[in-house]
Amino acid sequence: MMNIVLLCNAGMSTGILQMKLEEEAKKRKIQANVMAMPMTEFDEVRQTVDVVLLAPQIRFAEKEVRKTLPDKVFLMVIASQDFGMMNAEKVMNQIQQGLSKKH
Repeated sequence: MMNIVLLCNAGMSTGILQMKLEEEAKKRKIQANVMAMPMTEFDEVRQTVDVVLLAPQIRFAEKEVRKTLPDKVFLMVIASQDFGMMNAEKVMNQIQQGLSKKH
């Protein structure tokens, strides 16, 4: 089971992308638990994640978040265009590519 966390300011806009990523994972027969949450709640799940996706509006936090994660965790800022279009297929491609480089 892959644990994916989508981080944003308030957890609102990422809810749609969360659902789309879950659908995309099912299509690919990937067992994934996708959670969307504000940055303030991240500490509660930090130790259990495999992938951290930052919404474009919090890209400024990338270095800070990276410092708190083990090396095996894949961290990515979602491109503004992909986020705006809720392009779960492209985001999932990037996740799979990033994880393959980690292992």
